[in-house]
Amino acid sequence: MPWCPVCKNEYREGIKLCAECKVELVDHLEDEKEQNDELSQHEKIARMRAMLAAADEDEEEIPEKIPVYHAYQNSAAKAEDNRTSAYTLLFVGVLGFILVLLVFVGVIPLYQNAGTTKYLVCGVMGAMFILFIVFGVVSMRNSKILLIKAKSEDSLLSELTKWCEQNMNAEQIDAGLFDEEMQDEMAEEQKYFMRADKMKAVISDKFMNLDEALLEHFVDEYYQGLFESK
Repeated sequence: MPWCPVCKNEYREGIKLCAECKVELVDHLEDEKEQNDELSQHEKIARMRAMLAAADEDEEEIPEKIPVYHAYQNSAAKAEDNRTSAYTLLFVGVLGFILVLLVFVGVIPLYQNAGTTKYLVCGVMGAMFILFIVFGVVSMRNSKILLIKAKSEDSLLSELTKWCEQNMNAEQIDAGLFDEEMQDEMAEEQKYFMRADKMKAVISDKFMNLDEALLEHFVDEYYQGLFESK
């Protein structure tokens, strides 16, 4: 996916110019991409406003509304991450606790003449590995909860797709957005933002209280099927 090297926003395939910064997009940001993903939405907005405020005075006026991208990760992927973390934590925790126990009873002769040091080290290390086990159990529990949520998300996405196929096509989305002359002159990314906003408004009116990240993900995927497959 292309990225803006200035505001670090991610765009759909096919877009060449950042709608906010008016610079050409690049294919990769390397380490900058990972850092940007970890920023909160408020930090992203603050960074973009600061960059726009530092621009030359002769440039266009800063827009009042800056689009915010909500990163989406489906619950199935989150469940897999939690399950992997759970297995790692449980393995390390159980193995470490067994080793500490063997040291404590003298099977592994590390502290034969250490006295108090043996009890202190074994106590601290044992407590740490017990925490590993507890966190592993919690991660496994979260994984099961997220798997249940993933089934609900899949059902919702299927329902959204079915409803949009019956009630929203490309002609209906473009109706009233721009006339034919305007459409020919507008950049593709401008069309995308206008169409996407209308699609989100129509879907939100039908399906109340949708998660913003889920809605943006669905609209982006459905948009590609409507307009980019032509």
